[in-house]
Amino acid sequence: MFEDREREGHIYKERLGMSVVQRFFSSNLLLRGVLIVWVLFFSWAYGEAAALPVLGETKETVEAQYGSAYVVQEDTLHFRGGEEWQEIISKKPSLAKAYGYASVTQGKKGTLWVEYGLDERVQKETLLLEENLKIRHFGQYFPELQAALTGKDSLAVILESYPRTQLAVRIGKTAEAERWVRFFVVGEGKTHINMHSEIKGFEITESSCLPGEVKALTEEKKKKSDNYFLPRLYFSEPLLKRKKTELIVVHHAAMPLTTTREDIPDLELTNGWAGIGYHKLVFADGKTAEGRPENVVGAHALGVNQRSLGIVLVGDFSKERPPMAQLQGAANLTRELMEKYHVALENVKPHRAVTEGTDCPGAAFPWQEFISLIAAAGK
Repeated sequence: MFEDREREGHIYKERLGMSVVQRFFSSNLLLRGVLIVWVLFFSWAYGEAAALPVLGETKETVEAQYGSAYVVQEDTLHFRGGEEWQEIISKKPSLAKAYGYASVTQGKKGTLWVEYGLDERVQKETLLLEENLKIRHFGQYFPELQAALTGKDSLAVILESYPRTQLAVRIGKTAEAERWVRFFVVGEGKTHINMHSEIKGFEITESSCLPGEVKALTEEKKKKSDNYFLPRLYFSEPLLKRKKTELIVVHHAAMPLTTTREDIPDLELTNGWAGIGYHKLVFADGKTAEGRPENVVGAHALGVNQRSLGIVLVGDFSKERPPMAQLQGAANLTRELMEKYHVALENVKPHRAVTEGTDCPGAAFPWQEFISLIAAAGK
């Protein structure tokens, strides 16, 4: 159904636009046409919508925040433009199946579909975005909902009974009902979902069962999932414990110095890998971050992953050397790991020394200077 609403919503935006243009050239409605264009333009291009409606809020409260619906789903098959619907209900008051409001949140445009009960209070809301949004960026645009998605009552499940694999998260639970958010994940068929997956929207409902189902889902139709809205790294396959640590392998990321911790696993998942393969990251300012858990097998140096730790300096040092602060930070980190795992200095290796066909950590990386910094850090 959300695909139908998405399609019809775009059609009615076009129809409304044509209607405005036609009125603009009608001499007796010129001023009205200008005002309509002005309101529509600013509501779509610059308007920042208030927080998402709360289930149970009144229709009056919602429309005080979002304005009147620009498109209405009259029933299962019929959609109306906002003005057309106003003409209909002026003759015969009626409550439509759903109301579509223009929504802009931190620059993300979309249509907020709201379903009201007979008491004109919100029973269900569905937000369809014009542009897809990665799960890991969700909190930047919807911080209040993000807090609920990661709260104490949250429970993430994968729904496999829909045409496409979907993710649902419980955000509230009482003795009478549960509140769920179901996400429309982009992808075909049984798509693997992780923190880098993209969504085209979501719906919020409250009932004793999961969204979209008349009856509660059976255990066969859902399975517990990692909550990918929590601020931690996830991997697309199980990680194996590393039995020994004999080497420390040093890499460069072959990415700009401005690359963030989140950008690296994003790229690696895009390439079909399981997620970040390095155990430690070192940034241009010398600060470090955790990557793959320290006690598991890495995915950074073919042939020695089972017995090594991987450190990556963020940047591309094929032609330019890393900043001194980054070198020193990496040296200090390497010394700590050497002492922790009893690795000798001669077993700290550049990637190119253990894997053929690479010059990593780059031709401009000052390896001997780096080794000297590690030695000095131990004194």
